[in-house]
Amino acid sequence: MKKAQSAMEYLMTYGWAILIVIIVAAALFALGVFNPSTYTGRAATGFGELGTPSDWQYSTTTLTIVLRNQVGQAITVSNVTTVQGCYDATSTPIAAGSTATFTLSGCTSKSTGSSFSEQIAVQYTVAGGLPRTASGTITGTAV
Repeated sequence: MKKAQSAMEYLMTYGWAILIVIIVAAALFALGVFNPSTYTGRAATGFGELGTPSDWQYSTTTLTIVLRNQVGQAITVSNVTTVQGCYDATSTPIAAGSTATFTLSGCTSKSTGSSFSEQIAVQYTVAGGLPRTASGTITGTAV
């Protein structure tokens, strides 16, 4: 009889402990602690002498990116592409220190609030020079 009572107390103690752990995990899940987009901030890295983009937005299947010419001379951007297949092949001149907006189409569909990280390649030519490529990564949350 004492062994049965001891076993029952053992099961009840661990049962309550497991129940509390489940409740805490459910509360953390409801607060978004396990959602990676909660921790994704807007960041841009790379892009070399062209300079990091001044703004960007991912909306459904379109990525809009604003590039600032920090090369020091006028450039002509021939195309902007991503690894996943987004592209804008419009030839666009940008004066030194100015900005231009590129709307990339053909992107993978992203739902509102989901995080993204895109590797961007910008092909451009400095006036009278050879073609160059600046590449970098942008991250953020889709709107």
